Amino acid sequence: MNLPRYKYMPLNASDEIRVFELSPTKTRIEIRILHVPASARCFDALSYVWGSPAQSEKATVLDKLGRPTGWIPLTRNLSNAMADLRDAEQLKTNVFWIDQVCINQRDEEEKNDQVAMMNQIYTQSRRVITYLGPAELEVKENGGIRLLDTVCKTVPEGTWQQMHESGSLQQIQDQVFDGSIKFKRLPSNLELRVDRSYYESEISERYAEQGWEWLVRVAYGEWTQRLWIVQEQLLNKEIITLRGHRLIDWDAITAIPILFAISHLPQEYRDMGRRNLEGKVPWDEVEKTMYGIRWDRHARLVTETSYTWSSLFHNLQWYQSLLCGDARDRVYAILAISKDAKRLDLKPDYSPLNTADMLSRKLSIRVLENARNLELISFAFSWRPPNSTLPSWCFTLDRPANLTTPDLLPLEVYTPHPKQHGFHLARFHTNDSILVVKGRILDYVSTPNPSAGWPHVGDVRQTSPVDIISSLGYLLHDGFSIEDVVSLLCTITARAPWSPPPGILGRIDETMAFHFWTYLRHKSHLLAKCVETSSTTIKELLLRCHHIMTRIQALTPGFTYSEPERNEDVAKEEYLACQRVLRYALEKGRCLGRTRAGRFCNAMCPIQEGDAIVALQGADQLFTMRLVGHTYRLIGDIFVDGLMHGEAYKNQDPDNIDYDIELA
Repeated sequence: MNLPRYKYMPLNASDEIRVFELSPTKTRIEIRILHVPASARCFDALSYVWGSPAQSEKATVLDKLGRPTGWIPLTRNLSNAMADLRDAEQLKTNVFWIDQVCINQRDEEEKNDQVAMMNQIYTQSRRVITYLGPAELEVKENGGIRLLDTVCKTVPEGTWQQMHESGSLQQIQDQVFDGSIKFKRLPSNLELRVDRSYYESEISERYAEQGWEWLVRVAYGEWTQRLWIVQEQLLNKEIITLRGHRLIDWDAITAIPILFAISHLPQEYRDMGRRNLEGKVPWDEVEKTMYGIRWDRHARLVTETSYTWSSLFHNLQWYQSLLCGDARDRVYAILAISKDAKRLDLKPDYSPLNTADMLSRKLSIRVLENARNLELISFAFSWRPPNSTLPSWCFTLDRPANLTTPDLLPLEVYTPHPKQHGFHLARFHTNDSILVVKGRILDYVSTPNPSAGWPHVGDVRQTSPVDIISSLGYLLHDGFSIEDVVSLLCTITARAPWSPPPGILGRIDETMAFHFWTYLRHKSHLLAKCVETSSTTIKELLLRCHHIMTRIQALTPGFTYSEPERNEDVAKEEYLACQRVLRYALEKGRCLGRTRAGRFCNAMCPIQEGDAIVALQGADQLFTMRLVGHTYRLIGDIFVDGLMHGEAYKNQDPDNIDYDIELA
């Protein structure tokens, strides 16, 4: 019998939703659709990945008497999920809410209304089931589950609480590094010993046979890269994962990316997975996302009703790397977990008239009008496509998939302007196309060497090791002092206010000079690997690096330095010093240089000689901007050693010396 496409009955009440009963029929997916209030708590909600948008599968809809009345198209991944939900013996329910089935995807108005109800739907469901994909061979599934259980047992009771209190993966790494956070060791047969080398074939064999391949594939699967999954994981206190028709503890599977991120698990397996698995989201972003979701869930469960969500813009920043099919979903997918969504008056609107650029502009204006700081403009330029027609202060939602996002200065770390917060910091004119803020130009960009120019190679958002080492070579002129070395190290490690651990080696300036020496040695070693086939310029750079390292040794005679040529054998203190610098180095998409006043700076590319360096009221960063006509265009953030802690405003009232700056 040829069935027609199912015709949805309209939803009548404002809080009404559709759910469906899943039939036990094995030969095909059969469902019966029901209308219920969202508050009925009679259903489980599914969190899953649509996968390929092609809807090649079908669900047959039955009437009250069990007769087929029509069909609903399904993506292949949802068809697999519904079959596994049907066959999961551990599930004691057969009533579900799934967006692809329960929302009439052809009705734009209904879709807007139902997306606006996501908070209610996921919060009021009995629990959320996260689908991790169909099962593989039973032997692989069982091996992966055993490994997952073994790994989770290496995290002592109370350690997750320490990791929550750390507040970031970087802080956890630091605490693991200094021994504040400890783990149990993996069983010896699962470890990769640090005192021996392994052939690639041996690692590959262990990767497959011990279950690492399964664990990495599941824990870093497509579900971890999807933006909609964030609120779906956060809104309900009860959550479980489904792999094939087997239920798996949510906390266990989300622990894996975090444990890889902090190097508790062998990095060789993580590297092998990155080479073998396709994915558009960098794995460090997946790890950050999983930690963020776990942190929010833990905070919410512990504080109960007193927990407050983050702002919409904070969520935009934190989850900016995740994927969504419609650029507007960058906002709509996080409205339910944003405390200021109502105040900003942003509601789902999928009409053709509400383009991604229109939503970007509306969002940026409303955030800036309501904000007590200028955090938004710190990110406005980080996603900007080269051909964007939006104002430079406007946050861009429609980000190209291949856009390389540069490293940015951290928020809430520096205080270049004494007015960090306030009301009505921003105002607009000329049909909201010009942003007016108060601030002051402090300095201007200058190139380190006119013949060298800024180290741009190919994509201006990319920075190669040659670019960095070339900048270092030109910035330290002959006769440089130890103060120059310390200042340049602070400029390189602009990711946070960095200083070496106390009590090692010697005076603070000598210790920092040693750290810079190890960093420069590391960079030159990378460059030396290709010296035989490289140009004369690279060979000259290596000679320049050798000269700088020799000079640093002369400035710190009390230190014992290894020979720069013996790069294979690095002393422990040298290795640790270099790792400390690399953890805080700000390099990707960045330029090192000097200002006209002679200060070292670390700026986001692309900048030009003559770009203004400005401090703004309500901003915890300095910015570069370029005069275009009668207004300025924002270029990026910039670290300037000697100006990051309010030095330019010492003993001065900013209200007396700041002035209006117009940004287009």
